[in-house]
Amino acid sequence: MGGNQERDESPSDTRPYLCLPYWTTPLTPGGRWDDGAQRPLDTTAVTSWLCDAVHAGPYTPGQPLEVSVDVRNSGGGNSAAMATVVVYWADPTVGFGKPTFLAATVVPVPPSRTTPAVTRTPTMRGTIPAGAPDHVCLLVAVSHPQDRAGTVCDPVGDRHWAQRNLTAAPVAPGAPALLPLAVANPLAEEAAFLLVVRRVDGERARRVAAETGTVPGEGALLVRLLDSDGAQVGRGGRSAHLDLGLGPREQRRFSLLVEVGSDLEPGVSLGLEAELFEQSGERVVGSLGMALVGPPG
Repeated sequence: MGGNQERDESPSDTRPYLCLPYWTTPLTPGGRWDDGAQRPLDTTAVTSWLCDAVHAGPYTPGQPLEVSVDVRNSGGGNSAAMATVVVYWADPTVGFGKPTFLAATVVPVPPSRTTPAVTRTPTMRGTIPAGAPDHVCLLVAVSHPQDRAGTVCDPVGDRHWAQRNLTAAPVAPGAPALLPLAVANPLAEEAAFLLVVRRVDGERARRVAAETGTVPGEGALLVRLLDSDGAQVGRGGRSAHLDLGLGPREQRRFSLLVEVGSDLEPGVSLGLEAELFEQSGERVVGSLGMALVGPPG
């Protein structure tokens, strides 16, 4: 999947090698920053649904949204590559089938082979319709005539793609939470998938809290997936699992019912993530972060 090219280390290769970096400091002692070569992402170490390169301003449906994006060029040569950056949006979704165009720009990105330097695009602006959800997903692609993005929306496997894909829902005392989500096949052919939803902790929980202006909470969760008729599908419990087949670019809507063991205090959040695995190779082809947020103080 994706449009990744093999890196050619020969001195004569002056092509750009673009990526939207998920991290700019080493993930482990002695490790490297993200130069695009580490794809597909190791989703046990990298939060694949929250790319650090995508910067979004405050979002209100029907009002202009400002977005800027960091781009890295680890290619050869000495001249800047004129990279095209395109931003799309979608309802909260695991996998992207047909995202909607939001904005685009062109930015010169000089090579930076020995440092974690990035180039930030000019601020892009677009308006998401007033009828859109209170939380939407952003998907970004970077491309160049000599280093094109793949045609599959693949922020996990293709260095040219990245996502900012976190949704949040308030939790009322004594009541379960219901989060709508879509699941999409990003491939151009029919395929079988496994959808897994589970609680996050550690660094992922801290990132969810930072994004929602809360602190990580404690407590047990029970989760169930519901179809469009409200019937449970797949297996539920401390995590939810669902086998499903989807046609080319097909999208199917579900709801996630979450029962919290004890009421969340104001300013506290619990984080979850949904991952879509391609059953043939157990590779992640889509992911979504979710935050359950306690009532206002």
